[in-house]
Amino acid sequence: MVSFTLAEPGTLESDWAEALAGGSVAPLVLDWSRFDRLVVLAAHPDDESLAAGGLISQAHAHHVDIVLIVATRGQNSHPQSPTMTPDQLGDLRIHELRRALACLAHDAVLLEGGFVDGRLADSRSQLAAELNGLCSQDPARVLLVAPWSGDGHTDHEVAGDVALQVAASTGCAVLEYPIWLWFWGTPSSGDVPWAALRSLELGETERGRKALAMAEHRSQVEPLSPAAGDETLLPGHVLDYFRRPFEVFIDSAGRFLPPQRQGTSWVGNRFDLIHAQGAEPWQAPSSWYEERKRALTLAALPHPRFSSALEIGCSTGVLTAELAHRCEKLLGIDVSGEAVSTAVARTAALPGVRIVQLEVPASWPNEHFDLYVLSETGYYFSGDELSHLLQQMAHSALPGAAVVACHWRHPIDGWPLNGDAVHDALRNDARLTGLGCYLEDDFRLDLFAFTDPS
Repeated sequence: MVSFTLAEPGTLESDWAEALAGGSVAPLVLDWSRFDRLVVLAAHPDDESLAAGGLISQAHAHHVDIVLIVATRGQNSHPQSPTMTPDQLGDLRIHELRRALACLAHDAVLLEGGFVDGRLADSRSQLAAELNGLCSQDPARVLLVAPWSGDGHTDHEVAGDVALQVAASTGCAVLEYPIWLWFWGTPSSGDVPWAALRSLELGETERGRKALAMAEHRSQVEPLSPAAGDETLLPGHVLDYFRRPFEVFIDSAGRFLPPQRQGTSWVGNRFDLIHAQGAEPWQAPSSWYEERKRALTLAALPHPRFSSALEIGCSTGVLTAELAHRCEKLLGIDVSGEAVSTAVARTAALPGVRIVQLEVPASWPNEHFDLYVLSETGYYFSGDELSHLLQQMAHSALPGAAVVACHWRHPIDGWPLNGDAVHDALRNDARLTGLGCYLEDDFRLDLFAFTDPS
């Protein structure tokens, strides 16, 4: 777990504002007609207003039933206070919470967990039982919103873990909200789950209601008294994270990807940022995993030469350069302009190789191919997009065209598919005949041929 204290300055909101701008985060567009109930879990009073106040206000405007369960009373926020006992502070914070919730959704139901502030881990099973009861009735119509399981605060992480478990067991949709990530994290940190971030734009009414709700938590945004131990817990530079015209949520399961991704979209922007932070973000030229995987991929190809190949998601062109020696013509495509620039430079001296920035399957090259290479790319599509991709491949396939697919088998945060799901889709496609398979713990490689291109 991350270690931090409020005595540290934290990351400036201006640093986050630059990183979050420019379409680098997928928009979160909630179709509230899908949901009858919003269940918001807060570890402490004020979590809900800071990180999800706008979402709560939006749900209320769409007449969604709202239940807020606050796990603790937040009674230990000022352990050295000379003016208030923990019980008094807990009572005050619940009173503030009721006033804040009235600003966001006056008819929302408030439930108190009553667990000990700072020791939520001791009550994990009880919290899970309460949350399960709220989410198990018609779970397809329930949206669960909870603290991020990687937020760096023990109570937040327990609450997030429990929420993810309940969502997995009931099947309800879940979004997590970060709070302390903005303080201890940095935009370039590997701890930020960029691919899973979703940005919910807030209207003026939602922003206004959220500001009123945040101000109601006076015990946190103002000093309890002038005495030592009663200092403001959330100073202005921390509150700045939550004054944005949007709220950021984490969609680990990839259930809230935008329905259409065309042109230079947030996907391209996201991968551009990844490549800008490091020319080889996956260490493709030097990693033994990558080198070995490339060798197996090339060895699996059923013919020594191909007339026209398409590499979908060529990245920086490391595999492309090796494929080129087996192909008369090779087209490498990638959504990232940064990656394409590197790939162009890497393959410039290789005959028959072209590298193009293109977002498939919405766009597709007007050519025909006898080899398709899909390496570490398939899980960046939704299920519908993967189906569309296979259709595009089938339409442009020469008779007997080969398909080689190779994917990492471990979880891919922020995307709806994993490597096994991608390969299952390929194996279940009636247009493809399986020719061979290699399987190990880290990755899977399958070889297919189109038997009936359409």
